Amino acid sequence: MVLKGVSIVLIAHILSGCVIRFGPLDEDGDGTSVNDERPTLPTPKPPGGGTPAPSEEEPVLDDAAQARQAEVDEYIRDTIYDGATIVDSFMLPSGDVVDFLDRNTLPAVPYEPPVLPFSQADLTLPPGVELGKSELEQIPQLLALAETATPMHRPTFWPYVLGETDATSLQDYLDRHQLGGEPGGSEHLHAGISVDVPNRGVGGFVNQFRPEVQPGSFSLIEFAVGCPAKGIPQEMVGVAISIDKVNGFGKNNTTLTDNHARLHVEYAITNPSTGKLEYTWDHKDGKFKPNKLPHLHYPGEKVDVSEIGGKQVEHLLAIYQDLMGNWWIAYQGHILGHYPADLFKSLNSQACRADWYGEVARFKPKAPTPWPATEMGSGKFPNINDLSNTAYVRNPAFVESFGLVAPAYSMVLDSLTEQASCYNHSEPQDGTLLGDRLLYLGGQGGKAQGCVWP
Repeated sequence: MVLKGVSIVLIAHILSGCVIRFGPLDEDGDGTSVNDERPTLPTPKPPGGGTPAPSEEEPVLDDAAQARQAEVDEYIRDTIYDGATIVDSFMLPSGDVVDFLDRNTLPAVPYEPPVLPFSQADLTLPPGVELGKSELEQIPQLLALAETATPMHRPTFWPYVLGETDATSLQDYLDRHQLGGEPGGSEHLHAGISVDVPNRGVGGFVNQFRPEVQPGSFSLIEFAVGCPAKGIPQEMVGVAISIDKVNGFGKNNTTLTDNHARLHVEYAITNPSTGKLEYTWDHKDGKFKPNKLPHLHYPGEKVDVSEIGGKQVEHLLAIYQDLMGNWWIAYQGHILGHYPADLFKSLNSQACRADWYGEVARFKPKAPTPWPATEMGSGKFPNINDLSNTAYVRNPAFVESFGLVAPAYSMVLDSLTEQASCYNHSEPQDGTLLGDRLLYLGGQGGKAQGCVWP
């Protein structure tokens, strides 16, 4: 199926959850129930119609949890969806809920998506490799709906709703209980490369697997731009394929049961009041503005990944800055949306560095504990004698200040790998296609002999 008007970004070869209906406040006005005049989010239905089958996993919400669910619904509607009208809602086979928004009710964007410096004609996949697909792409009914409405992943915030944290409000939960991806930090380990160069974007292909991920941690492969050039970035924009068992992106009623690989975007800025670097995933604070043109993909969606000994899948990731300083993110040729320039103080002109890396992270434990047995990539370390079934980044590239695309390997590369006995990356290797350059990465984490961190 061809989507009309889709902005294409293709990297060249150089590179049944139930919705609770809430009753009125009780006569004492103690707030343990929720005013039914406050509209809730639509109850999702399965593609093809019908009523969602009851799920044994679905939690029963007490009065306090119902109040938190109402707070979440209001936040999603007013902040994440920015008040846009929901045309229809579906529950996908994974249990994810996708809401389709009326494009005419999304806030106006005073500029069009940029013309990106990548050519669809130059796209060539290695033999035996296919582009990854999302759940939505595999459902014709939803493909057709994406022609006229904007798909958005509905977050659940289950840990907050169920009272599994000490958060006093949804904002408090977002401030203190979300773990971001970053090229630094004592509870983050990486394997990858960085280029110290002024740039206006990054891109490349990712071959990600489904690593074993321990509860309370995540494992991802990410492309990012940031400033300053050295040290931990104080501002950054990233796009990743992640398996996350700490942030609770799935529908499941605990964060530990969602083992899906997902597409995510994130940004980070330094809070001027606290001086703290704050990371935000996807649309969770309403700052990421969705593309109003037809597109199939959206942050938070479940995506295919490669299988050891089975199918091999690549993901086409790109970040690009337009001339007004806005940062646009694309996946598999579809522009997802952008972060406005006015979010940033340094990145509103251009980025200072470009990064391509795998990352495993956890919250800092209260007492010293061994590094978790969370794998990166396929769980295999890069071994030049056997690179089969090893995760990789193919043709990492960046966009120079004047808009030309340059391969990362044309520059001096800085290593982002802190502990090679836990996770490591390879030197650049030739691919099966002429001119291809591959960065292999991965590792076993705490299962590996000698992996000690910090």
